[in-house]
Amino acid sequence: MIRYGRLGLAAVALLGTIACLPTSAHGELSTEQKERLVEAVGKKLSKRAYAFETDFSKWSEISADRSFEIAEAKTKEELANVLSEGLDTFGLSHLAIFAPSTVKSRRAGKRSGMGITIHPLDEDGGLISYVLADSPAERCGLRKGDILVSIDGEPLADIKQLAGELDQKRQITWTRGDEELSCEIEYASFSLSEPSTMTWVRQDVALVRVQSFLPKFYKATKINKFFRQARDARGIIIDLRNNRGGLSFYSRHLASKIDSPKETFALLANKKSEDRGRKRRTVHPLPFSRAYSGEVVILVDSLSASAADIVPAFVADNDRGIVIGQRTSGALQLAKSYPLPYGFRIYLPIAEMLTPNGNRLEGVGLAPHLELSLEETTHDKKILQAALNAIDRSYDGSE
Repeated sequence: MIRYGRLGLAAVALLGTIACLPTSAHGELSTEQKERLVEAVGKKLSKRAYAFETDFSKWSEISADRSFEIAEAKTKEELANVLSEGLDTFGLSHLAIFAPSTVKSRRAGKRSGMGITIHPLDEDGGLISYVLADSPAERCGLRKGDILVSIDGEPLADIKQLAGELDQKRQITWTRGDEELSCEIEYASFSLSEPSTMTWVRQDVALVRVQSFLPKFYKATKINKFFRQARDARGIIIDLRNNRGGLSFYSRHLASKIDSPKETFALLANKKSEDRGRKRRTVHPLPFSRAYSGEVVILVDSLSASAADIVPAFVADNDRGIVIGQRTSGALQLAKSYPLPYGFRIYLPIAEMLTPNGNRLEGVGLAPHLELSLEETTHDKKILQAALNAIDRSYDGSE
């Protein structure tokens, strides 16, 4: 997957090995090796990548403009960051290069840092909308709804200030209502997400939280069990807030729990279909389930990305339920990871995924039926009450 905030709707291939030239004792690549890596990136983009109105041949020009930064990169991690910044020029969500160390940590479903989801505010500071379990942030006492105001004594004006290294210690200050709190936090490794859960918010309404569509966290058997338990419920609320995506297969599985496999889940456009004027491929929910027939509400926020972009769009376009919260991330492309020399990998888009009505969400996101403020969206009681009200209105209107 991609760096913070870029999650993949990925067709994942098995990780392979590739022969490489020896590197220095410090892991730094030679000039010749860097040139080979840059060239390999260009070849992958030319042969594999596809996105609407995107000329990937510009990579040679982009990399040449960053030749000084490439030459100055001392480690594989620094080099990956420089190359990924160059790829950012294309303005696509599913496009980045990973150093070998990052590949290893992401395969394990881990990341290093604080373990929070944070939304920048108009003024300095950021609203914390999620604190991962067993993370440095949780151990420091941070809670959902807190406002992080400073780090190392400096006002938090840019989320990039939070970047750091494993075991690094930072002094943070946050507010909770009128109270100001502080802590020395030590960056550590933590799990990227949490498994799906189900609770009853009311006797006749179930809440299914889906934090990720990655295999480590999304278990189809568990989701099947949830929907069996809630089959007679008046409504089911599916919480996709803070879900940064995962595998398209699992998003189609979730769609199969709430609508017919005959419905259109998404449309795929790739280089062959667009260049040759072929009809875009229609993708359907998986055909293995008997769909729940009650009221459906989807909760989203600005971090609902990729697979969590398309599921609410599927619900909205097929008039299957109501979407509540904030506009989704708009990071929606079908993508795949490919090996590069020296243990690097490139993650790139191989097709455009469009909504059932043919709309492109990449860079735009989906506007919910009922849009709430950031504070209302991150506040569980407020957004759940809005969902319950929507279920009751829809249920009463259908009787």
